[in-house]
Amino acid sequence: MSHDVDAYAALQNYVSPYDHSSLVIQAEGLAGAGRIHQFLSGLDSDVPIPDFRDAGTLEEGGQTSLAMYDFEGARQVYRNFLSWMFRTFRVDETEFRNDLIRRLRVSDGAHVLITGCGNGDDVLAALDAVGPTGRVYASDLAPEMVVATHAALAEKGGDALARTSLSVCNAGSLPFENDFFDAAFHFGGINLFDDIKGAIHEMTRVTKEGRRVVFGDEGVAPWLANTEYGRMVIANNYLWAHHAPIDLLPHAAVDPSLSWVLGNCFYLIDFEKCSSGPVIDPDVPHVGRRGGTMRSRYYGQLEGVSPELKEVVLKVAAEQKTSVAEWLERAIRESIDRNPRKV
Repeated sequence: MSHDVDAYAALQNYVSPYDHSSLVIQAEGLAGAGRIHQFLSGLDSDVPIPDFRDAGTLEEGGQTSLAMYDFEGARQVYRNFLSWMFRTFRVDETEFRNDLIRRLRVSDGAHVLITGCGNGDDVLAALDAVGPTGRVYASDLAPEMVVATHAALAEKGGDALARTSLSVCNAGSLPFENDFFDAAFHFGGINLFDDIKGAIHEMTRVTKEGRRVVFGDEGVAPWLANTEYGRMVIANNYLWAHHAPIDLLPHAAVDPSLSWVLGNCFYLIDFEKCSSGPVIDPDVPHVGRRGGTMRSRYYGQLEGVSPELKEVVLKVAAEQKTSVAEWLERAIRESIDRNPRKV
């Protein structure tokens, strides 16, 4: 099999989606972890597309996605829907997609991941954002959508195909090492993922420290859901009844933003990855009657006392012009000193 040089080199960046071990490039696919991830057939052999799915593990959401997007003619059905949607919301599609990609905050030379590539529209916008030295890795659960993206890139011409790596995979098990991408992006489809939380965590895992993850899907803004506007939208497509999964973000999500776009009918979540999570100093002392710190109030909780005794402590601490936390610590230490434990 002959390969484009860039496409062949990019294949070496894939790892096993199961244990993240390295893969060996073979004629029929990528081998590792006891299996071969075969290349899709029937496409230009210079642009090999590995299939990382394990179809036997798909649950209801994954099966529904395949039923919606993986059949002959799916790309035209999807394009018809997109054209209708942007006309309905009176939004220019190209400007909209470019605005979403700008939220990734990437520049020339960046490597960007796109899950759920669909017909490839977001891939084309991302290629413009990463410049001639950047690269876009795009995947979808449905082979038909990956083929559609391949066709869009081929129609675009130039080096679009050479600067894109396509794969078929489950977004809940991404075939990339930790901290590989400068940004991760998904728009449209996550509502049907079998494991939404797992997919968000996977996008976070493969994104570098300090870089951004952006994703969104159908979901009428909550203040509109029970209005005639919201009910009409949801009656048109049940997926618009979904809620933004902001509660599923990982601890590593900092500087998050939740907004709604396209007539407030699609939620959009973006955040910066910081593995240590948000930063606080839990040892800053409180000034006031209770005293203590965040750490002592959380880790230093003891057994409860009667309301009457609590009132006595509050009164005594106030008379001695000290905080309750300081008074209690002193009282406990004095009691221990008077009655030392036997070792």
